[in-house]
Amino acid sequence: MRKLKMYILFTLIWSLYISIFSAIVYNSKILASSNESTSISIVSTATPTSQTVPISSPDMQKTTENNTSGFTSCWADYGDAKRTKCRPLCSYGYFSLPGMHECHQWLSCKEIGKIDRKNYTRLEKKSIKRLSLLSWNNYPVVLSKVLNKDKGWNDRITSNYRRLQPHPFLLQVIGMCRKKRLIVTEYHQFLDTHKASRVFKQLKLPENEESLIRLQLCIDYAGIIEFLQMNGLYQCDANILHKLLTQLFFTDDLHLVVGDLDYLRRIGIDNCPTWFKKHSTFGSPGFIKNENVSCSSSNKQCVDKLAEVHINEDIWKLPDVCSFFLGKSSSTSSIRYDLESIHKQCKNDTNLPLASEVLQSYVMAKSAFLKRANKNAIKYK
Repeated sequence: MRKLKMYILFTLIWSLYISIFSAIVYNSKILASSNESTSISIVSTATPTSQTVPISSPDMQKTTENNTSGFTSCWADYGDAKRTKCRPLCSYGYFSLPGMHECHQWLSCKEIGKIDRKNYTRLEKKSIKRLSLLSWNNYPVVLSKVLNKDKGWNDRITSNYRRLQPHPFLLQVIGMCRKKRLIVTEYHQFLDTHKASRVFKQLKLPENEESLIRLQLCIDYAGIIEFLQMNGLYQCDANILHKLLTQLFFTDDLHLVVGDLDYLRRIGIDNCPTWFKKHSTFGSPGFIKNENVSCSSSNKQCVDKLAEVHINEDIWKLPDVCSFFLGKSSSTSSIRYDLESIHKQCKNDTNLPLASEVLQSYVMAKSAFLKRANKNAIKYK
């Protein structure tokens, strides 16, 4: 019940916070450690550089459209030798891509229909959608075709992609055509995170930098879980580690966004389809025990019980996901040691920590790592 009361309290606070958040963006998409600003150059470069810069700064073009927040987001593109890329932050119903100076309204059915499909690359065909890589105004974009023709099913999926836009933890929507069951989203060059080891091998980053980015992925994922829970949502189809990792995408600055929102469900009300549960490989004991429970929104006692199950299920998975991101390298051994206690708490049968508590532990581990790295850098300077 403590967890449920905290969840309700955070939901109220979050509703106020999200109205302010639309005008600004998390620096590096998480709460930054105060130590980062004082880090020496050897270590400070290890943190992916994502900044929020007022449009009115001298090196930025002033945006006069009312569809922008008045801020520009800039970051180091790891796929382009860490060159700085920028774009304006947009309000709901608009999007921007690197190099754009103004936000563009979501593409309409007519505009999506004009996208050249002769030279396309088939990315993937899932049970829910068929994904293709296309080009819009010389920008790579992903066109998703919802395969199920049922109107209710299509409406649910498009609603999942629209409802929380825009947010740095979510795959950016570029356009939609509901009558043709089409969704256009931003393309991310490093693809999904189950290929993380391949990405890091390709980039050949310094040891400290790679270790800090790996920890940052843990922070981002905990932030994503907290964000979804504060909006009363959870991903019910993330029942296998590999499946969960394919739902998360690397951004150009090696942060995370949720790229698969097909099965977002309401906490405490919507349970997962039974075929997901039958193939679950890392469900918590509480989840397995209550896998056949479903609730009417009017049955408060049932909703409260199921909400706790859904919240705990997300927390239970955090150590598995973070451990995958950290890898088994000796360079992250000190981080794994710092997180040992909170990860054990996440695997308790009862009284699991809140997502915000796990997030704070990850941020503290980042601060400790930076202190150790700075100390060693000074020692061997």
